[in-house]
Amino acid sequence: MKKSVAKNNRDVRKNNKNGIIALLRDFGSLTKADIAGKMNLTFTAVNNLVDDLMKDRYIVEAGYLDDSSRGRKPMLISLNPGGLYTIGVHISATSIRTAVINLQGKPIIKRTQILKNTLDSEAVIAEILSEIHTILDESGVKSEIIGIGVGAPGPLDPDQGIVLSPPNLPGLQGVSLQNIIEESVHIPVKIEKDANAMAIGELWYGNGRQHNNVLFVDADIGIGSGLIFDQQIYQGHPYGAGEIGHGTIDLDGPRCNCGNYGCLEAVASGMAIVRRVGEELRRGAVSSLEPVFNKGTELQVMDVIQAALDHDDLAEKVLNESARYIGISLANVINLLTPEMIIIGGVLPNYDLNYFQNAKEIALSRCLAVFKDKTLLMPSQLGEHAGVIGAGTVSLAKYINESII
Repeated sequence: MKKSVAKNNRDVRKNNKNGIIALLRDFGSLTKADIAGKMNLTFTAVNNLVDDLMKDRYIVEAGYLDDSSRGRKPMLISLNPGGLYTIGVHISATSIRTAVINLQGKPIIKRTQILKNTLDSEAVIAEILSEIHTILDESGVKSEIIGIGVGAPGPLDPDQGIVLSPPNLPGLQGVSLQNIIEESVHIPVKIEKDANAMAIGELWYGNGRQHNNVLFVDADIGIGSGLIFDQQIYQGHPYGAGEIGHGTIDLDGPRCNCGNYGCLEAVASGMAIVRRVGEELRRGAVSSLEPVFNKGTELQVMDVIQAALDHDDLAEKVLNESARYIGISLANVINLLTPEMIIIGGVLPNYDLNYFQNAKEIALSRCLAVFKDKTLLMPSQLGEHAGVIGAGTVSLAKYINESII
């Protein structure tokens, strides 16, 4: 009986410490009295918990609350921006992004490297390890890095740290990436699907703060999504949930890299946008993109986005089609899951000013009317850094869960 009581007390104390960290993520700086009120704890209990968290370098004093009505100014506390760090690694079909992330979710140093070879496993692994070693050496805080989080294209097995069969990055198929990185750098590593990492990053540090159930959609070169239920990543059984990009949306649509036909990714992703523009140009469409296309230079999705921003009719048309497909898929998700919030990120909404709004309007017009006002749709607050911040957050969440007692 005594052992059970002691364990329960430890669990309560751990949950309360995690609760304080979560409040400081959501609100920035708070007084101990604020925390006590929000958590329904005594001031003495909060004071003891705060002392422990300060000793462990999770939180710091952050000045005084300027409120003369309270008499003596109360001390504010916040997450420690200079205590512990993680490295976030975001691997996409085209690049490797790395960053050192502090406890406030801010990159203190970041790098981007174009992925030169996506087919050969040894080459892909070598590039990933090179980028991790480089940012470790450049960080200046190597001894204070508590872990590395890696956001990689799914599907993958997060428990074993194995990338399974990413359609757009065959060089990582079946690669035990977690073990490979740990053996190279001797730092704990946590692997997570890239969209899941972005979702947890937005939950902790972006537009998902103060929400429990969030869907993140990554509308990028490919299309993926991450699900957060009760502030935890929903993996499915046993993992793989969130492959929104491989739901069929056009029965007679083009072949997808996954082998199926008419997937959302095959008709709405950055790859699909580039393909559609090329098809239209070959048919004789007039566009400012013709010189890029005709001189043999490989057309990039950013070329299309820039052309749309410059009011090119073809670019605007194709991007609007993509946003429409995304919106229809999100309407289906709303009807199925009714999430509190949907966050849309990735290169398409991050850089096309109209993309998010178009997708949002279609989603809300196509879902059941009773759900229309119950789901909040927002753009990504973390923007192009969502992947690396999210990956670093995955590692931080693991560390906190295992180290706080």
